[in-house]
Amino acid sequence: MELVWFLEKAVRVRPLQNSSCRRLKGFAETAMSSSLPPEILDPVIDHLHDGPTTLKTCCVVSKSWVPRTRRHLFARVTFYDSKSHVQLWKKAFPDPSNSPAHHTRTLSITLSFHTPVITAADAGVDGWICTFRNVVDLQLSGMDLTSLIPFYGLSPTVRSLTLTCTTSNVFDLICSFPLLEDLALGAVLPASDADGWNAPLTSPKLTGTLDLRMLGETRLITRRLLDLPGGLRFSKIFTLFFNENAEALADLVSSCSDTLEVLSIRYRPQGAFPSAPVISQQLIAACRHSPIWSASA
Repeated sequence: MELVWFLEKAVRVRPLQNSSCRRLKGFAETAMSSSLPPEILDPVIDHLHDGPTTLKTCCVVSKSWVPRTRRHLFARVTFYDSKSHVQLWKKAFPDPSNSPAHHTRTLSITLSFHTPVITAADAGVDGWICTFRNVVDLQLSGMDLTSLIPFYGLSPTVRSLTLTCTTSNVFDLICSFPLLEDLALGAVLPASDADGWNAPLTSPKLTGTLDLRMLGETRLITRRLLDLPGGLRFSKIFTLFFNENAEALADLVSSCSDTLEVLSIRYRPQGAFPSAPVISQQLIAACRHSPIWSASA
């Protein structure tokens, strides 16, 4: 009952208010008086997967309901810009082997720069980071080089990676996920050529969506992507476009010409606006194999 007590206090379960909760109450009274077989209980819990309030109520109905309910309650875990969130997680689940992190499919972490909240020790054998071993969608924001290291190869199942406001060599992290398909980069400043970055021997699949939300450094990011040994096979590209990054963007589109299905470009002119028609023709030529593409100012 210790776990049930914790969940009741942590989620601050509210009284049953809506019709689905009232129906659940009658079902719960039956469940508490007799043990329901998994083939009956599991579909009921799964049906409530998008109702967090009802799921939290399920946790305090019966201890036998907790494991299945956790699968949905912890499917998405978010740590906001607060050191206390990480500390609360460690306090709530001091034993990583009992952590519900293995249920998490989407992990989102936003931390302040130069805040030593997550360390290399957290990614060790007994660390809490490695318990998120089944993450499919990883979202990191506000990381510096030191705080990115614990996430290298976090989960072999990562297929979508979003990096925002990051000032480290993100490509070492990108290449640590062999099944990676979707990549979103926003306000990323990668290591410069002077930092001596060496392209890895292998790279991810990168067959899904590329979303470049950056206001600058597009040329350097593009060059890093083109340097990956596995090549690029994105089926969709969404990007901001400036006059100064036209050549790099055209190279990027050309590299995906055999697989590209959708290309969406938001135009942000810099410098002389008359150069825009020439640039547009250059991109149209690069994306001639893309059946769907759009451009907007």
